[in-house]
Amino acid sequence: MARSAQFATTPAPTALPEHETAPPRLRLAPGGGGRGVIDGGWWPRSRVAVTELTALVTALAEPSDMITRVNVDFDDWDDVPLRITVLGHEVRVGWLAHLDHMIAVTRGHADPTLLLVIPPAATPLSAEAALARAAVETEDVMPQEILASCDISTART
Repeated sequence: MARSAQFATTPAPTALPEHETAPPRLRLAPGGGGRGVIDGGWWPRSRVAVTELTALVTALAEPSDMITRVNVDFDDWDDVPLRITVLGHEVRVGWLAHLDHMIAVTRGHADPTLLLVIPPAATPLSAEAALARAAVETEDVMPQEILASCDISTART
């Protein structure tokens, strides 16, 4: 007896999913960076680097001072592209092992903006607490300390 396969067809989506159009969950230190180990925090919605990095760089972009490079902690992402295109500009993407739960965003030759990366799976309450701390902490508080103090695991998956 021959079996026939049935295939379900679904219409192509007409709009991007909400997580691809929503603004990034980002909190920056008042008055800019250069005040300590990190300059703010970012809570991506997924581990899909191309989608999340494009949204972040778009949010941080300034027409007169475009972002040229983003360095990430490779272990925070599933696939890391070599470059992304944001607002018609190519942004190089690199990875550094010592960025442990951070991302470095560079504009030209300026010092990078360092952001704490909160794991996407963090609970909203813990993630909001970490975002708030990352935007106000001074001196030399390390990203792992902020995450741990907000009950967010730093274990690698």
